[in-house]
Amino acid sequence: MPTVKTQIDIAASPAEVRKTQSDIFAYAQFFDFEKYEAWAKKHLIGVAVTSGDKTDLKPGDKLKVSLTGISFPATVVVNTPEEFQWCGSIPYIFTGYHSFRFLPSEETPGHTTLVQQEEFSGMLSFLVGPTWSGGKETTANFEGFNGELKARVEGSQE
Repeated sequence: MPTVKTQIDIAASPAEVRKTQSDIFAYAQFFDFEKYEAWAKKHLIGVAVTSGDKTDLKPGDKLKVSLTGISFPATVVVNTPEEFQWCGSIPYIFTGYHSFRFLPSEETPGHTTLVQQEEFSGMLSFLVGPTWSGGKETTANFEGFNGELKARVEGSQE
């Protein structure tokens, strides 16, 4: 099963990266899905909550994930302070378990190590293996999003 995994250090605590802001509709840097399109330009351009409470996502809640050139339904699998994961699928072709983990940095106290990872399965999942162009492109897209999230979180602290 091919896996793509990236990580980045963010100069904020895990709680700050995921924090709930006073405006409940602009809740948390990471979960401010409606504003992704304004700042996330590298591939993941939108996530819409289609069922469930967008301020308190639970396993089983439904999302619509929009990437450059494609949208697909996804289901929330995990939503804890340490991890957010969904499962998205293009039936029979790809299924992906996509996770974001918010870990205390082991290198820089007070910072977060954001780990973004996806495990792929399905008929064409081999195309996102590390030696295929799909895997290299997915890695670049994850790294781009990580950098954009880092800039957004760190920029909001100024």
